[in-house]
Amino acid sequence: MFTTNKQLQKIWLSSAIAFCLIFVGGLMLPLQAQPFGHGLETDNPTYDQTYLQGLDYRNIGPFRGGRSVAVAGHKDEPATYYTGFTGGGVYKTTDRGKTWINVSDGNFNTGSVGALTVAPSDKNVIYAGMGETCIRGNMSAGDGIYRSVDGGDSWTHIGLGETHFIGEIAVHPENEDVAWVAALGHAFGNEGNKERGVFKTTDGGETWEKVLYHNEHTGAVDITVDPNNPRVLYASLWEAYRNPWKMVSGGEGSGLYKSTDGGETWTNISQRPGMPKGLMGKIGVTVSPVNSDRVWAMIESNNGGVFRSDDGGKTWTRTNKARKLRQRAWYYTHIEADPQDENTVYVLNVDLHKSTDGGETFKSIDTPHGDHHDLWIAPDDNKRMVVADDGGGQVSDNGGDSWSSYHKYATAQFYHVILDNQFPYWIYGAQQDNSTVAIKSRTSGYGIDEDDWMPVAGGESGYIAPDPENPNVTYGGSYGGYLNKFNDYTNQSDRIDVWPNNPMGAAAKDIRYRFQWTFPIYISPHDPDVIYTTSQFVHRSTNEGMSWDQISEDLTRDEESKQGKSGGPITHDDTSVEYYNTIFAFAESPIEEGVLWAGSDGGLVHLSRDNGDTWTEVTPEGMPESMVSIIDASHFDAGTAYIAVNRYKFDDFQPMLYKTDDYGQSWTKITSGIPEKDFTRVIREDPNKEGLLYAGTETGVYVSFNDGEMWQPLQLNLPAVPITDLRVHKRDKDLVLATQGRSFWVMDNLNVLHQISEETTSKHHLYQPETTYKFGGPSVNEPGMTQGQNPEPGVVVHYNLDEAISDKEVKLQFLESNGDIIRTYSSEEDIEGNEVKESSEFYEEEEKTEPTVLTTKKGLNEFAWNMEYPGATDLDGRQICGPALLTDPRQFLAPTKFG
Repeated sequence: MFTTNKQLQKIWLSSAIAFCLIFVGGLMLPLQAQPFGHGLETDNPTYDQTYLQGLDYRNIGPFRGGRSVAVAGHKDEPATYYTGFTGGGVYKTTDRGKTWINVSDGNFNTGSVGALTVAPSDKNVIYAGMGETCIRGNMSAGDGIYRSVDGGDSWTHIGLGETHFIGEIAVHPENEDVAWVAALGHAFGNEGNKERGVFKTTDGGETWEKVLYHNEHTGAVDITVDPNNPRVLYASLWEAYRNPWKMVSGGEGSGLYKSTDGGETWTNISQRPGMPKGLMGKIGVTVSPVNSDRVWAMIESNNGGVFRSDDGGKTWTRTNKARKLRQRAWYYTHIEADPQDENTVYVLNVDLHKSTDGGETFKSIDTPHGDHHDLWIAPDDNKRMVVADDGGGQVSDNGGDSWSSYHKYATAQFYHVILDNQFPYWIYGAQQDNSTVAIKSRTSGYGIDEDDWMPVAGGESGYIAPDPENPNVTYGGSYGGYLNKFNDYTNQSDRIDVWPNNPMGAAAKDIRYRFQWTFPIYISPHDPDVIYTTSQFVHRSTNEGMSWDQISEDLTRDEESKQGKSGGPITHDDTSVEYYNTIFAFAESPIEEGVLWAGSDGGLVHLSRDNGDTWTEVTPEGMPESMVSIIDASHFDAGTAYIAVNRYKFDDFQPMLYKTDDYGQSWTKITSGIPEKDFTRVIREDPNKEGLLYAGTETGVYVSFNDGEMWQPLQLNLPAVPITDLRVHKRDKDLVLATQGRSFWVMDNLNVLHQISEETTSKHHLYQPETTYKFGGPSVNEPGMTQGQNPEPGVVVHYNLDEAISDKEVKLQFLESNGDIIRTYSSEEDIEGNEVKESSEFYEEEEKTEPTVLTTKKGLNEFAWNMEYPGATDLDGRQICGPALLTDPRQFLAPTKFG
């Protein structure tokens, strides 16, 4: 118990060193609201955020770009560009792409940016439309439009929240308050919605008017304004949707439109002479700034390709039909006119293509990454440009001869996260549109950089399973049932597919095994020689994948009507993303061998209690058709398991978490406290604290202290980003997150979550710290740097104050086991004895405290001791230089004990 009479509470570290806290008095501090989960707060949380405020996450990278579909710039700022990531928010560079800094964190409630435009008349006004329209199976919906009037320093949400996916924003060339938005609307499910089409504002987004609309199943995907005559606009409508087993691009609603009155009225010009007959799909459109009569269109059609009009859309000519320009039309179909040469036009696809002869022929331009989605070219200098691709945004000052790097931002999209037990432990994941990677959780240097990464097994979409007995060996997968074993020491890769076949282009019903885009690969916690993987069946290998046994029947709904061709009606696209009736989640009980759980993408849950000999369906009663995303078997009871389920591909964003404690005979839905639109992707139990659960949703992280009865945000400093997976490292007591757009994040200090209680938050309390390792120095982490953060060095101490203290001194002492004081830290003076007081000459930064001074806020406070003893004493005025005496790091390897 803390007292006001300098009585000490001692906590011993390895029975060698202790510390104590002394304090009295204080003032209450207000709780700061935190936007999260579409801006909603949890009512009546178990613990107020004040008692968690000292915790945070660190971003460890990797710093290599994830997918971007939106870039922008301004003619008056040749060094400044913006990139919008599909999960990572908006980044800004002011040095031509050498460094990038996120400018949307803390302002956006969702992370996927679909469109980005800087107003031509004001370089400080930026519009960001949320939710991409390159309609991937894993795309994230947005929450409308944000606007900045200060170059991205701050943002305001200005509406259109139900549009979900926004393809383009055009801004009046002379009035930054006039803008038009091409909104696709609800792209998931078959129901459609009415908040889609073209919207116009004349007051900077305070009000919006829907000015072009076809029906509930058709949205707008592209829009462009004639810079010479802003009364003239062109827009394309697109009939398209996705569900779990199919993607459709094209229909009677697709078409190209023109307005001559500023977007008030529109004319369908899709059947003008020269246009292709039959159904249309996705259409990209652009107008030449040099010649307003020259309009380009990239059209998905059976007779599609590049089309040019030289009379403002009255007549058209197809100039090029090459498949390389229009492959996978739903994913690309972007076209951009050169601002200084009417015969030059760019088409964005897998490659970046350029024509200088009026669209007749095209040559590809080398870029740092493939899969291109947006291009901005300076109006007064066609050599200056920025391109968006599946590696981010890259800048060129020489017309594409060279580009900036995409190893500049930690915006990777990871499907899962897996941990090993090395020291330091490694973190594994598969990055979309890149490769698999293993990255150190911490280093002995000043950060985590590319030297601390290494390639591992698998491809861009798969699970990874590190061999627990040999850290050089990993097993990994990718789409199409690809499965390999990789030995980093010998650099040897072996294909160990369950079935040696490439199913690309085939319908799911026509292949032997239906492997999903990201299928489970799992090593038994009881036998490192046993590996599991899943198609519609559970497969097991006991010889490192050299052979596989099928140990289950089909554990899915097996509906042939949902196993047909995907894509169409114009362009088919079968890459296994839409393969349905597959086992999507798998787990074995870590405490009872042979208790196996399997969950399907159609919502069925099965259990085997005899090592796979027999299986029983244990699907929660009343649970609708949905995807079982994660199964987490309890670390404390073999009959207990948790599942994270979602229905976002049915256009249903409700959170769905379930718990069973009787081997699936009954289930309880446990979502109280999670907002109704923040759908759930993952749930995990803390292996060190029964009843402590973590959940990852479409916008962040939640925690439950009572086994799911109530959830509350654990967002802290984490940006709004989809959490695709999370794990707890049992030995190091770390929470590790995989995100879809911001790489990996780690929370180091779970000891507070393990110990927090009504008692610890109702009084002054000193938390027992985690086991501490003397390992490495502090991270150097400045904005724009491209290295991950290390943990806070030294012993990290957390203490709770039941009220803010302003009129009394607080002291923290570290002691030897015999009671001798090593160091004393105070709230009123720094380690050199300098008094802490308000400057009489200068204004000071609020809430900033020197590293050796204790904070005295109400709630959770944090202090890090560097484990150093006092240095040598000065002699006769002469300074004795050199390092201070360090404590033996072995003293901190054992758990702390109360003395």
